[in-house]
Amino acid sequence: MNKTTETTHAVNALIKQRWSPRSFSEQTISNDALATLFEAASWAASSLNEQPWKYIYAHRGTDGFERLADCLMDGNKVWAQDGAVLMLSLAKKRFDRNGKVNRHAMHDTGAANTTLLLQAAGDGILGHMMGGFHFDKTLEMFNIDADQWEPACFMVLGYVADPSQLEEPFRTRETAERERNPIASFTEHT
Repeated sequence: MNKTTETTHAVNALIKQRWSPRSFSEQTISNDALATLFEAASWAASSLNEQPWKYIYAHRGTDGFERLADCLMDGNKVWAQDGAVLMLSLAKKRFDRNGKVNRHAMHDTGAANTTLLLQAAGDGILGHMMGGFHFDKTLEMFNIDADQWEPACFMVLGYVADPSQLEEPFRTRETAERERNPIASFTEHT
């Protein structure tokens, strides 16, 4: 399924290609392809070049994948379990260089996630970021030190499949037109 969108202005094709599917095929993602996505994430901009992100990931069919899926809320778990790879992105709360709070860590981790997803879109892989997860269960399941790391989001990656395999309301959401707020609604010229 192709949901490349039309835009008012001539944005990069990768931006038009990237969307958040829920219907994934059984096709796997190779370790080499995944390494390319992580390499892309590593080149995201970050405050003082700290690169405060970390990824915990697993391929479908592994114990790690099941553990990650178990942390998702039911509304995400029902379709995300069909993805090829599940991952959790984390933001490091303090700067390595001086131990001070890095108030940009979540922003920078989001930039890395987006860079990863744009690379993925260029490679024919799509991903869906999810904020619907059990926070405390995630910390416990992966022995995450909450004083050092902030779970940012979960992501599922894979190759898109026909949306007819989804139950409602996900099937309708999958086939709906993509929409965005008009530029004037979020910009202010001074």
